[in-house]
Amino acid sequence: MEPGRPTGYVALGHQRYRVAHIMDPALTGITDVAVRGDRILALGRNAPELVLLDLDGRLTGETAGLGDFVCGHGLRLLNDGHLAATDMDGHKIAFLDNGLQITGQLHCDELPRLGRPFNHPCDCTRGPDGRLYVADGYGNSCVHIFGPDRTYIRSFGNPGDGAGAFSTPHSLLFDTGGRLCVADRENNRVQRFDAEGTYIDEIGGLHKPMALALGEQGTLLVTDQTPRLSAYDADGILVGRCRTFSTYGHGIAVAPDGTIVIADMAPDRVTLLVPDQAPAIRP
Repeated sequence: MEPGRPTGYVALGHQRYRVAHIMDPALTGITDVAVRGDRILALGRNAPELVLLDLDGRLTGETAGLGDFVCGHGLRLLNDGHLAATDMDGHKIAFLDNGLQITGQLHCDELPRLGRPFNHPCDCTRGPDGRLYVADGYGNSCVHIFGPDRTYIRSFGNPGDGAGAFSTPHSLLFDTGGRLCVADRENNRVQRFDAEGTYIDEIGGLHKPMALALGEQGTLLVTDQTPRLSAYDADGILVGRCRTFSTYGHGIAVAPDGTIVIADMAPDRVTLLVPDQAPAIRP
């Protein structure tokens, strides 16, 4: 926390949030966050890659390394309770159990290639039917689909700025309507697809969107490099927006009580947006 400074507040729609920043040398190189149970997990680019905090933002002293990770990038809680951690420069995704032990990987045997898994991937999510989707976003400009047994099925997307093409697919998740949302960073948009990769529509008005999460009532939360945090309803209508407090809000997650957790970079820290009882708009 930053002692001696007054409390700041932001608003998304009708909800006001209290802002708290957690700064610690252990968070240097932070790149993403996830919330599981009573812990915030912060993924960093330095070993040990995982640093654990409690839900109030206090470092617990618990850490976990990720073995042969070269450069961590994405961390996402999957709907089966496992975590997917993406190694951007090791060209792989590791799956972690409740004990933060690696139970399996998707990888390319350290043979990155254009248009095929993998070439500097960014993020991984699981679909409603159990299939896995990987945003392969730095060397490639596509999304790969794998079966529940992690067998490769196919890829979609190509470099470009048209519908269904990508610049840097940086983050992805399924919304409550079963649509795959992909942060297409350098194209300044979030594209939405069905589970087969068929283009549906897109959300514009963003500046290099970085990270995606689902808020309360299924609100889509998007950080970008303005820097700011935007909230969209199921129809893609902007319902709230506030500033984030570092150069990049590179990762985002939401705790069960509605607290929004942001992996801030430059300066590196965890920022908490804690729901406040006072409404943002008074009647």
